[in-house]
Amino acid sequence: MRQTFVDYSGAPVDRTRWRTLAVFAHTFSASTRIVARSTLGRLGAEHVDAVIERWCDHVFRLSKTTLTAEGLDRFPHGQPYLLLSNHSSLLDIPAVCTTFPGRVRFVAKAELRRVPMFGKAMSRSGIIFVDRSDRSQAIEALHSASDLARSGTSLWIAAEGGRSRDGSLGPLKKGPFHTALQLGVPILPVWISGTAEVIEAGSLYSITGQQVHVRYGEPIPTDGLDVADIPALLTRSRAALEQLAQS
Repeated sequence: MRQTFVDYSGAPVDRTRWRTLAVFAHTFSASTRIVARSTLGRLGAEHVDAVIERWCDHVFRLSKTTLTAEGLDRFPHGQPYLLLSNHSSLLDIPAVCTTFPGRVRFVAKAELRRVPMFGKAMSRSGIIFVDRSDRSQAIEALHSASDLARSGTSLWIAAEGGRSRDGSLGPLKKGPFHTALQLGVPILPVWISGTAEVIEAGSLYSITGQQVHVRYGEPIPTDGLDVADIPALLTRSRAALEQLAQS
């Protein structure tokens, strides 16, 4: 069953840069609040959730994007998952954060940690940074992810390890599957469509009046599996993502 989260149906189509820049400004402001509260020792998960919720609302309100989701009845709520999805736009993360029925944080590339203010805020919000060239750092990041999972927080990871430039699903990385096994959580396939039409990769222009749709699939259990099962787990996850993309 399809559920509407944000409705701007009928909004005029308008291509501008100022809306994107306004979102960046709001992101910086939210980052400043998170860092300030963290410095004062007043930053809790609930406060981070509230900041993320306001940020997502700001993103969709400014871009006048209609956001819908389906498949929310395909998996039990109230437990942690590893959300595995395609990734083609900056709008993917707020689309998942708004539609997923639970607390979710995400994995980001280590380079983002160096972005002034934003990187520090992400780190203190529970975002997991991974440096693929540094095995010891990756293991340390996995420990942080384990803490999140034990608290009931789900983790979003791009299946391809980064953004797709043409919207197609490229080769899946093995890292997310190692992570799911280490955390002992099911993999939840997610397909996000329409975000690249709002904000294209590498562009400062955003387009109003678009529709974004998030499809959630059936969870893929990882209980009793080990590293030897990763190829089969990868194949099953890819098939699930491709099925969601075609539905």
